[in-house]
Amino acid sequence: MTITTEVEISRKLLEAADTDITAFFAFFSDDCVFRMANNAPVIGKSAIQSWVGEYLGSVASMRHEIIEAWSEDNVTAVRVEVTYTMQNGEPFTLPAVTRTRIEGQKVTEYLIFIDPSPVVCASAK
Repeated sequence: MTITTEVEISRKLLEAADTDITAFFAFFSDDCVFRMANNAPVIGKSAIQSWVGEYLGSVASMRHEIIEAWSEDNVTAVRVEVTYTMQNGEPFTLPAVTRTRIEGQKVTEYLIFIDPSPVVCASAK
């Protein structure tokens, strides 16, 4: 299947985040810039994989519900509600917006605007 629009790519990216983390990382360019909340930017696919692996270490699963999506040129913004289920079964549903820059069908910049403190605090327990 060929994905033709930036919105489709962004939707498939979030779907992969929920179901197949290897497929999620396959969307990124090798020099992608990733930033979540007020954390420092992470540059490069392997560095992103390490960072995300650490962040999701105590998360059993997550599910993104797309509320709305917008795209102009090669930039897409998607408003979501993301439900994290922790290893202990405790769920957190948080509002978020992702902003994705896509070049040549690869994500070159992925910014996540979210307050992840409930997940971080639950991970620290």
